Amino acid sequence: MIRVNKIKNIVPEEKIYVIFGILITLSLILGPTLTKSYAAEDSSVEWQLLYIKKDACGPKDNMDKVYASLISKYFELYQLANHNSSVDCISESQFKDFQKSENVNLLVLIFDQALGKSTLHPNNLDGIYVHSGNDRTINHLLMMCDCSDFASGYETTLPSWILSHELSHFVLSYKGFSKSDIKMKIHEKQDQYDTCVGSNFDDNKCNEFKIIVRADSSTKNYVMMAPYAPAIGNTLINYAITNSELINLQRDLTKMWITNTIDDKAYETTLKHLVNPVTNSTSEDAKLALEFPNGFMIRELSKPTEIDWNQYLNPISDKEKSFQTLLNYIPFNLKDPVSESNIEKMPNWFKTRALLWSEKRISDKVFFDGVEHLVRMGTLKLD
Repeated sequence: MIRVNKIKNIVPEEKIYVIFGILITLSLILGPTLTKSYAAEDSSVEWQLLYIKKDACGPKDNMDKVYASLISKYFELYQLANHNSSVDCISESQFKDFQKSENVNLLVLIFDQALGKSTLHPNNLDGIYVHSGNDRTINHLLMMCDCSDFASGYETTLPSWILSHELSHFVLSYKGFSKSDIKMKIHEKQDQYDTCVGSNFDDNKCNEFKIIVRADSSTKNYVMMAPYAPAIGNTLINYAITNSELINLQRDLTKMWITNTIDDKAYETTLKHLVNPVTNSTSEDAKLALEFPNGFMIRELSKPTEIDWNQYLNPISDKEKSFQTLLNYIPFNLKDPVSESNIEKMPNWFKTRALLWSEKRISDKVFFDGVEHLVRMGTLKLD
């Protein structure tokens, strides 16, 4: 009470109410921004799996559960927090009424053999990965066939291998890697394994490219691609956190940006140097992806069993194929380009975080996590 009386003696009571009102107003205005500046970015994935059959699903159909278990275990290997929204077996006719939930980051469509032969096989595809929009945290699609080619003994024809291949594309994309890396790094890993198996089936070195996973409620072992090591955990810019000289330089540049000595574009360039180097696409890689006005598709070409390995590893040029049937299964807009005006440039929460970091009021990790989130949201483009 004595302290309150002292304040009243210095500042009239009506002015105290005004000051308190101003403070409350500022807390309401700045509160969300400051909270987000400190808050950790949510990097968990919500995914949905649909096992689609040409005909109706029966009580003995359980492959949807098997694939769901493999997906969950594979994400754990990438240290990617995740949970499934739903896992269902539906018929082709039921899919026509399907509506994807807005909360789902990744939709996985697995066709039975009958449906796969009418959708993927006519286009010489084992599977595809599709992303739509500028924001890497949403609108991902994985499509493949539950088709085993028993005429071939190569593990690369197994559905579980194809599933892990497509999931690896997704993980790199979701974590903010450049489109070049999303394509190249996984295909390089695939090519190394193909060459290894094709040249020496007994070579133990091939084991470094694969893992064995057992799905829940199954006694079968499934062969899957070993995860791409640099994508395990949040590793886009982890190397920068331990480089004190780089940190100090970036802090000085941040102060220059905060004081408008350098503009947004120049500062974005400095942030890109914190991210792992971008791989340039090659003409060989270009034919493995289709670019859309509002997205891209990465294709996995089928390996014909009637040709030898040398011919497979050096395929002839791919002919133009019709993807109209496949496009009917993609619940995203791939036609309208992303408007630059809809892409947020250096959001206020990051500006606040940068200011606090430049004054050493928050940790390096909090700041670098914010930079990585800019990449995933499409604000900071690597390509």
